[in-house]
Amino acid sequence: MKRTIASAILFAIATFFIAFGIAEISFPESFLTFTDHEWLLEIWPKAYRYNMHFGIGACAVCGLLLIPAYRLQKDFAIRMLETLCRIGIGGMFIFASIFKIQDPHQFATLVAQYQFFSALHLDFVNNFFALVYPQFELWFGLAMIVSPFVRESAFAIFWMFVSFIIALAWALWNDLGITCGCFELEGAQDKAEAWTSLIRDLILIWPTFWLATRKNKSLIGIWRKK
Repeated sequence: MKRTIASAILFAIATFFIAFGIAEISFPESFLTFTDHEWLLEIWPKAYRYNMHFGIGACAVCGLLLIPAYRLQKDFAIRMLETLCRIGIGGMFIFASIFKIQDPHQFATLVAQYQFFSALHLDFVNNFFALVYPQFELWFGLAMIVSPFVRESAFAIFWMFVSFIIALAWALWNDLGITCGCFELEGAQDKAEAWTSLIRDLILIWPTFWLATRKNKSLIGIWRKK
């Protein structure tokens, strides 16, 4: 029992660090971030430029904390990790879909800014993509959380991450300087934003791949005794 409690405490701390890390990488002005605090900027005016470094560091700390949590109580750690990954990744995709579903025209404009389909002479795909893709994000995100079909949901989300990575790498290679469009529909932005989005996706694709290897169970089913 003591080992389980200790593992749970480590998971709670690790959850904070991964949430803090993703916030620093993707949401630099949210309540979880550190580098945008006025008192820190007074001491270190350029601190905001290092949000990505703090974010990656926090994600690394999270990974290190999971090692002793796993060694303390293997079965509990695996169940907790799957639960947190499903809720976190599924919730993120649900949240990401809302803005795009509400404003498909703006999202189609953003998709066109990548110039990916234009390079393939498939401009007509932009509007179809803008209408369909957010629906995939919403429904597979929901399925990840509320359905037992974790493998199918994770497999679909894994390939969505692959598409995001390809799109962002394309934008950076061609020096397009546009925002990811993952959580907000804005136009041209600092090139660094594409880098932070790419790093975030490269981090999150791995737990998604791991979920695709898990057995199909509901979140409640994960915690049922074998």
